[in-house]
Amino acid sequence: MSAWNVGLRRVRPRRPRPVRARVTFAVTALGSLLAAVVALAAVALALLADVGRPGVLAAVMAVLAAAAACLAGWGVVRLARGLRDPVRRLCRDLEDLDEADLSERVGVPATGDDVQRLAGHVNRLLGRLDGAAAQRRAFISDASHELRTPITGLRTRIELALAAPEDGDVAETLRSSLADIERLHHIVDDLLVLARLDAGDVPVRERIDLGALVESEVARRSSAVPTTVKVEPGVMVMGNRLRLCRVVLNLLANAERYAGGQIEVEARADGVDAVVEVRDDGPGIPHADRDRVFERFARLDTARSRDKGGSGLGLSIARQIAIGHGGSLYVADGTYGARLVLRLPLVR
Repeated sequence: MSAWNVGLRRVRPRRPRPVRARVTFAVTALGSLLAAVVALAAVALALLADVGRPGVLAAVMAVLAAAAACLAGWGVVRLARGLRDPVRRLCRDLEDLDEADLSERVGVPATGDDVQRLAGHVNRLLGRLDGAAAQRRAFISDASHELRTPITGLRTRIELALAAPEDGDVAETLRSSLADIERLHHIVDDLLVLARLDAGDVPVRERIDLGALVESEVARRSSAVPTTVKVEPGVMVMGNRLRLCRVVLNLLANAERYAGGQIEVEARADGVDAVVEVRDDGPGIPHADRDRVFERFARLDTARSRDKGGSGLGLSIARQIAIGHGGSLYVADGTYGARLVLRLPLVR
């Protein structure tokens, strides 16, 4: 202990006593005071009154006791009302809340007891509900916009083909319509996956060789961009095979969408983590947008737009699956292009 602290006593900050403690103290003090007053009155009457007339002493004592009882009851009622009023105000505030507007808050009484803590918990809960509702509204709006775009294109092509069947190329119309249907299928499929993830669905997990899984998914995917794979054997993780396959496929699809001419994939052990890196030689991701790319339907600059067929949900789904497996997914620094890193707990 330093010389500055020698002989000093730690002083705790004074906190307001709870209403219950104040009520208990006040009732105890009032009862003690009334008892003392009645006792003194009894002694005084016994000394001063005529001892030959005990009925007078008994009557006076009865009146004093009744007065003391009435006074004590009045004090208890006033104190109980003071304890009950904050609860009633909290109930009225809760009843006045509008279900459609969760931005309102209840009043927090400065009572220093459970009522104050309860009001604080209620406001924090309302804040979380308000944030979740705003996120849900934004997600529904973005999803509606993403679904409307291919549906509008599909309808326009069909209407033009029906209006002038002799002027158009039927095969080209069908190919374009099929592309829109394929994009709709991807968006709906991704929305279903997100719904299951948001619901907290916990699938069956098993020991998985992450390196072998990466090699298998790269081999199954027919990509127009050359892909090199470097895998360390025996990188074992505990997870759901289908969901981890989806993470790898989403990372590969993202790299293929923006790569200039090369994709590099690596799986290895790094300390207590299993690491999968997917790198491309495309325009890269600006540092300011490294978190935004994982948002649902996030729109960045034109260099990384979704005009190339992405649903805008692939990286968001991949990160949510990684978090559900106790891991992480983030954008790391690289010499060129984009470098996405998946980390999962390693099973020895």
